[in-house]
Amino acid sequence: MITATTLCQQFMSENVLFFAESTLETIERAFRYFVRVVGNRQIDRIEPDDGEQYKAWHLRTSRSKTTANIHLRSVNWVLNWAVDPKKILTANPLARVKQFRITRNPVRIYEPDQVQRMLRFAPSDRWRSILLTAYQTGLRRGEILNLTRDNIRGGFIYVEPKRSTASTWEWEPKDKEIRPVPVTPELAAMLTASSGFYITLDPGHVSKLLELNRMGLLKYRQRKCPEENFRRTFVAIQRQAFGRQLGSFHMLRKTFTTMMCEDLPDYYVMRLTGHSSLKTMTYYLASRESQADIVREIASRGMKKGPPVSTETQPRPLCRGQSDWAVEDSNF
Repeated sequence: MITATTLCQQFMSENVLFFAESTLETIERAFRYFVRVVGNRQIDRIEPDDGEQYKAWHLRTSRSKTTANIHLRSVNWVLNWAVDPKKILTANPLARVKQFRITRNPVRIYEPDQVQRMLRFAPSDRWRSILLTAYQTGLRRGEILNLTRDNIRGGFIYVEPKRSTASTWEWEPKDKEIRPVPVTPELAAMLTASSGFYITLDPGHVSKLLELNRMGLLKYRQRKCPEENFRRTFVAIQRQAFGRQLGSFHMLRKTFTTMMCEDLPDYYVMRLTGHSSLKTMTYYLASRESQADIVREIASRGMKKGPPVSTETQPRPLCRGQSDWAVEDSNF
């Protein structure tokens, strides 16, 4: 029987073409930590207690419950693969090890005046186009930074994969689907005014990345985020605009999703934003302060209609289902 390390290596080598590099890196890291905690034992000797020890190790080493859950899922992914289709194991020994339950924080979004202020303090037209694209289209960071001039046509931004050529590097959307996203004429004009082929990147930096790509040295993380010091620049914009960091760049995508769901069917917004399911999209939906005011108004309006009827002097009403049954019974 093979060891845990050997199983992970076998999984990586056989699935290198079917998973994103970031996913494989996470799986490799999860197994490396797992072996550190329980030892490089043969996989048929792995027990459920090993999974519990693995979870506890994350907390002892100041890692979050979310990270522990991601790593546990990664280890389970490989162990399930060893069961089916490889038939190396008869069952996954960690299948019943439960993930940590995590309290969800409320989803936060930007208000229009906050977006306007960030646009005002953006260091360049290029960064203004990046911020406005995120706010008006909900594109992911990597999708925005990998936009080329030919992605804008007919009133849409087409999120689509790219092959490695003299003018592009290989890149693929996270959802592995080509999707058209409506774009305003003003934003389309702003994007196409760029002098480079990659319309949200500095042309000089693009030349360096293309040279690395030609040499076979362009890393996955550089293709995923081909903008140097992206987070540092975004945080600097917020500190200049607000004196502190209000939120993440990803919050612009949540803002767009929330805005669209206020007026459009959820399923259409799911397709528009490239979410995998409606359940996943709920993690992007926030409640505005104005909506909270409406709730208070409706609640107050109900009290103004008069005091409730006392239940002591009135007969207890039947529920709708019971009343229907009563009518039907009277016909017999």
